Amino acid sequence: MTRSVVGTGSVAAWQQLTVAAEIAGLRIVEVTVDEGDRVTAGQVLARFEDAILQAQHAQYEAAALEAEANAQNAQAELRRAQELQASRNIAEATFQQRQMTARATEARLGMIRAQRDEVKARIAQTVVRAPTDGVIAKRTALVGTVSSVGAELFKMIRDGRVELQAQVPELDLTSVAVGQPVKVVHGDTAVAGRVRLVAPVVDPATRLGTVYVALPSDSGLRPGMFANAEIATGSAEVLAVPQEALVFRDGRPAAFAVGPDGRVAVKLLDTGTRQDGWVEVRGGLGRGERIVFAGAGFLNDGDLVRIDSADARPPE
Repeated sequence: MTRSVVGTGSVAAWQQLTVAAEIAGLRIVEVTVDEGDRVTAGQVLARFEDAILQAQHAQYEAAALEAEANAQNAQAELRRAQELQASRNIAEATFQQRQMTARATEARLGMIRAQRDEVKARIAQTVVRAPTDGVIAKRTALVGTVSSVGAELFKMIRDGRVELQAQVPELDLTSVAVGQPVKVVHGDTAVAGRVRLVAPVVDPATRLGTVYVALPSDSGLRPGMFANAEIATGSAEVLAVPQEALVFRDGRPAAFAVGPDGRVAVKLLDTGTRQDGWVEVRGGLGRGERIVFAGAGFLNDGDLVRIDSADARPPE
C-alpha cells in the first residue's frame, strides 16, 4: 500500500509580481488589459499622457542642434588660433579665450544631450510593459488616474503558474521530499502535482510546515482556493481490510473477527491510510484473522455467521 502524508492549504501564485508606475504626475490615457488576461513579456499594459514630455524632448533636440553648431564653430576658431599661435600672430590671451570657449561649448552640448536623453527615458516610462509572461491577477490602473512613483498598477502571476501551499504536521515532514507525486483534491476535482519545495522551518505556534506543490497549468485551480494534498511518500506492506468490512462502535472504527466456532467478536481498530477501497489497520487485528466482509453492519457481538472464504488482496 502506498504511504501518504496528508496536508491542507491554499492555492497561491508561484511568483506574484507587482507592476508599478515609474513616473509621477502624468495621467493614464489607456489600459489595454484586464484581470485574467494572459500577457507576454514586453506587451503594453497601459500608457500615460506624454504630450508635455514630447514637447520637452523636441525643445532639447533643437537646443542640442544649436549647441552642436556653436561647438563646431568654437572648434574651428580654436584651430585657426592654433595656426596663428604657431606663427606667433595671435595674443596669448586671445588664444586662451578661444580654448575656454571651445571647452564651454562642448560641455554645454554634453549637458543638453544628457537632458534630452533623460526626457527620452521618461517618455519610455510612460509605456507600461509586462516584465515577464504571465496572467493579470489584479488591475488597479484606471484611465484618468494621475500616477505617483511606485503606485501599483497591476499584479501578475508569473508564467501563469500556481501552486498549493500545503500545511503538514511536523512529524510527517521528514518523509516528504522534493519531486514526490501529490494528489491535490478540491471538491470533486483531483489534480496531479509534485512537491517543489519543503520549507526549512516549522511554525512554532501550529507545529506545521509548508510543502509547496507545483500544479500543472491546466489544473483549473485559482489563487485563494482551499485544497487537500495527499503526498505519496513511498510504499510498504501493511495489514489492511476492505473498507466495506468497517463498522463504527462508540465512535471508533471496528471489524467483526470470526472465531473458530463461527461466532463473531467486535474488534476496535486503529486505522491509517485509505487507498482504492482498502484501509490500513495499525492495531486491533492480527495477520490471518478472519473478518466479516459483507453485512457487518447487521451483526452484534457473539452472533453466529456462515463462513464463505474469499481471496481478497489489498493493493500493492
